[in-house]
Amino acid sequence: MEKVAVLTLILTLTAAVGESWGQQWQASTDEFATARVTERRFRKILGDDYKVTVTDEKPLRKRKKKTSTDRAIDRAYQQSRDEAYPDYERPSHLIEMSVRFAPHATINRVESSGNYLGFMQNGTALRPSVGVSLDYFFFKDRYAFSSGLWYTIKRVGYRIPGSYGETRWNPGAPAKYAVYNLQYVQIPMTVKLFANNLLPSSRLYIQTGGLLDVKLAEKALDPTRNVYHQVAQKEGTRRQFGFADVAWVLGGGLQYRLSQTNAINISLSYQRGLLDVARPRDLHVRNRVVALELGLKF
Repeated sequence: MEKVAVLTLILTLTAAVGESWGQQWQASTDEFATARVTERRFRKILGDDYKVTVTDEKPLRKRKKKTSTDRAIDRAYQQSRDEAYPDYERPSHLIEMSVRFAPHATINRVESSGNYLGFMQNGTALRPSVGVSLDYFFFKDRYAFSSGLWYTIKRVGYRIPGSYGETRWNPGAPAKYAVYNLQYVQIPMTVKLFANNLLPSSRLYIQTGGLLDVKLAEKALDPTRNVYHQVAQKEGTRRQFGFADVAWVLGGGLQYRLSQTNAINISLSYQRGLLDVARPRDLHVRNRVVALELGLKF
């Protein structure tokens, strides 16, 4: 009887465990079948763009590799985004105009011989320069051909030996001085190179090229003490300087944006005169100019 009771208990437990395992297996099978049916339906509706959403317990499927077309679309989108939100506003016009004011110091290089032996340069002083500039952008927003029309006054000063203009040579005579103002119209023919994306509202630039100076007038300062002017008047010489000059200019500056169309230019430039501006054969003068330029672009 005991053996029959033990055998009956074992069979009962085995049947209970088998029924429980069968129910779990059927539930998992039904869930898997339902997931497969749902996946087929969504894929039929959405096509290949359908991505199967899985639970955290299941590994994610590998993403579809991007084709060359997809990568090109991504690059085009990024480029359009960069152009829509640039670090510095691009030029609003192909040609931009600005007005400038440039106080400058003129330094003279003097070489003398013969009747003008002993002539030397006589210091420096500030003179003004005003005008308009035009920037023509020929390559995107980085390179521009810059020209314009500037009215500029340059100073020429001499330190003259005390015996100049006297009938007798006197080595102990005090030195004399002569100062002239030369009025020019300057026509720049330069190139500007801009650097973007360095500062949020500003960009740096460098400028180089040539200047054509056409003389409008020359004026002797303090004519009663200007011995060089007095001697020229006695000899009947009206002009002491040539009618033109050519210079090489090199400069750099900062353009600070005020609005989409307006900006302030601040720069420092150096002009090196290439021609002898003095008329006498034995007297040679070349001008050097250092200018601080302030401008408003519109």
